Amino acid sequence: MRITLKQLQIFDAIARSGQVAKAAKMMNLSPPATSMALAELERQLDTQLFERSGNRLLLNSQGSMLQPMATKVLHQMADIEHAFSNTSSLLAGTLNVSASNTIGNFLLTKAAVAFSQQQPAARVELTIDNTRNVVQQVAEFRSELGFIEGYCLDSRIVTTPWHHDQLRVFCHPEHPLAGQHLAPEQLAGVDWVLREEGSGTREYFVNNANKLNLHPEVKFSFPTPDAIKQAVKQGQVLGVLSELTIEQELARKELAVVHIEGLDLARPFYLIRHKHHSFTPLASGFISFCQGFLPLSCQTEGV
Repeated sequence: MRITLKQLQIFDAIARSGQVAKAAKMMNLSPPATSMALAELERQLDTQLFERSGNRLLLNSQGSMLQPMATKVLHQMADIEHAFSNTSSLLAGTLNVSASNTIGNFLLTKAAVAFSQQQPAARVELTIDNTRNVVQQVAEFRSELGFIEGYCLDSRIVTTPWHHDQLRVFCHPEHPLAGQHLAPEQLAGVDWVLREEGSGTREYFVNNANKLNLHPEVKFSFPTPDAIKQAVKQGQVLGVLSELTIEQELARKELAVVHIEGLDLARPFYLIRHKHHSFTPLASGFISFCQGFLPLSCQTEGV
């Protein structure tokens, strides 16, 4: 048996992209050459590594067993090349990053663009989704890094505190509760509009509200902050979002904050990676860049 690094790279690219054509583009190869390399790897291992579902290739149990081992080998090779490179300060390649909605839309989009401008040979592919799906993407090796707003209990994931955020309860300026300081029991019967199931924002708010015996009656749920703001502007419901997402509306007095006694909505953001992944030089470079860039681009305490 003689497995090559190129075969492992192609296997990894197919596993992350789910398609031979996309993997071929990532590897700068033709689709036939990519298919042949996969077939040769499967022949040498005497096992099938993928199952076909429509136009996608999904890892089967054998492929799922191989992926962390292949990833470890590829990262070790990258570390060797980086350690002995005369241009080790140059960051190059594609970094796949997933981020939950608030982090992705209000922090990492600007950071990814600025990083790519500073490192022209590097490219950050940013996927924005809810926390649950970001965890899944990192767990399945589709993203090297993840940034989430909620908790992560997946045993495959290593979680590190990253930054901090502040959630706000808000309403229409003409709502009777606008600007009020209220005890939790005074909100009985109030209707709420929250993010969808799987959202870190929703999970964090509901968990902390329940500690105060405040059980929000969710009348509507939407997947985007803009949809929630529009629902609140109709005047009848309370919403909960990061202050990053409503800062401009509060300044223009299009929305108003509702203060709830004892409700702590300061929350951490987390950086996540697969436990079988170590940070590549490109990933480490992006994380370090964000540490210096984000304090200049947002007002979140702790960033």
